[in-house]
Parts: sequence; structure tokens; C-alpha cells
Amino acid sequence: MARALDREWLGWLRTNVERGCSKQELTQILLKEGFGEAAIKGAFDEVLRRPRGLAPAPAKPSINVPGAKRFESSSIELYTAEGFLDAAECAKLVALIKSTLRPSTISTPPGGEADKRFRTSSTCDLIGNSGAIAGLDSKVCRAMGIDRRLAEPSQGQCYEVGQEFKPHTDFFKVYELETFTTPAWGQRTWTFMIYLNEPEGGGATRFVDIDLTIQPKRGMAVFWNNLLPSGEPNNFTRHQGMPVTAGTKLIITKWFRMAPRERPVFSSAPVAWTQRIRA
Repeated sequence: MARALDREWLGWLRTNVERGCSKQELTQILLKEGFGEAAIKGAFDEVLRRPRGLAPAPAKPSINVPGAKRFESSSIELYTAEGFLDAAECAKLVALIKSTLRPSTISTPPGGEADKRFRTSSTCDLIGNSGAIAGLDSKVCRAMGIDRRLAEPSQGQCYEVGQEFKPHTDFFKVYELETFTTPAWGQRTWTFMIYLNEPEGGGATRFVDIDLTIQPKRGMAVFWNNLLPSGEPNNFTRHQGMPVTAGTKLIITKWFRMAPRERPVFSSAPVAWTQRIRA
């Protein structure tokens, strides 16, 4: 008997419809997965129906980052700031990261395994109320003007030669919201990333849809809003960590969330299901 689409498959369909995939191609995929024609038609009707009452826009942070420069684009709100961390601060964090690394993880799409080659770096969570970690958290939260209660733990990442993070977005897709949000933490809003060193080759951060490539520079921060002014996810934030070709690359990433009063937005998730990657 043909089966109906569950929540995860509806999220997959919505994601790919909104990114412009062919209805015929998506229908063929669903038929091969065993879904009935009536169920597929009903699913298309549901995802094409414009939702009522979009969520309110997230509160705008009070950015106070010395030397911050905004990238000139109407498609994305993105800033860079050289010298956000000094050499000594970077060195302390590099030592912490190298002592606690584990393989980076990715999420699994409905009905199949995720591409384990999508993200090949090593990762660690920087959690603590004293020392370099506490100093880092306080500095980033003050710079963004966002309540620390809305900040995820800082994450350290190390890329060796040949390692990369293929194009992805940081905001949660429709099918991920139930898993990754809580009454206290909503949708991801801002990403704050800091380069802790300069690899000898490669390792740039590339925003693939706005033709922006940022070369790593020790102590430099790059931060951007993952959402549109309406509060919907912004597809132009899709970015990749390009392969390191010589040396290593170490970075810090910190994500912020919507406040409890700000409901996640369900109307836009324009990223392919094969890019369902969670940092």
C-alpha cells in the first residue's frame, strides 16, 4: 500500500520546492520511495500553500565591534573585523582546541545516510566559566549586544590538508526545528566566526551565492545574520569552508538564537536536502 509523507519528507519537499527544483523530478523521487500519487499531490498542495502570519522579525542586536566593516550587498548582512582577537588570545584558544578535538558531525536526511565527505574537519565544544573560554564568550556577546542566554557554546574547528566543509547554511530547516529548538532557544540568527591562524594554503570561507571569498587572517572575525529582516531564513548565507591545501586552519564559531518570544519561521528553507548539515 502506498504510504503518506511524514513530517520529515514534507520538510524535504518544501525545501526543494522553494529552492526551485523541478516538480516532475521531485515527484519521480517520491514515487520511487513508495509514496502514492494522491499522497504526493496532497503534499505539493500543502507545501505550496503560503503560510499565514509569518513570525515576527528577530530583535536586532546592538553590534559594537571595533573596526567592523559591512560587506556591500543588499542580499546579506555580513561584517568583517580584523584584530578582534590578539595573537595571545588566539594561541590560548588554539591550544585548547587541539587538546579536545573529535571528528565533526553531520545530520542524516530522511530515508538515508548523510554524505560523510561533506564535512571532514575536527571539532570541539568550548564550555567553561573561567579562563580563555569565558573571556571569549563574554567578548563575543558584548560585541554583538545579544543576551548570553541566547548564545550556543562556542565551537572550535580544525581543518587539516584536504579537509573542508561543503556549501551549507547555519539556520535550521523546517524539518529540523522540532529537533534543534526548545522553548528557550528558537531559530538560529547570527553566526560569529573567528580565524585563529592563517593556513599556508587554501581554507578560505566562500559565500557561494554572493561571490564573496574571505581569506583567513589570524584574529579576524566574520559575522552575519542568517535570517532576512522578516525573520525568514536567508539562502544567500550559504557558505563553505574551502579545502586546506597546506598547513592547518583553526577557527572559532558561535551561534545565536531567537528569543523565546520569537517563533521559528516555517515559510522558507531554500537549501537542498543533501546539505542537511548541522554544525
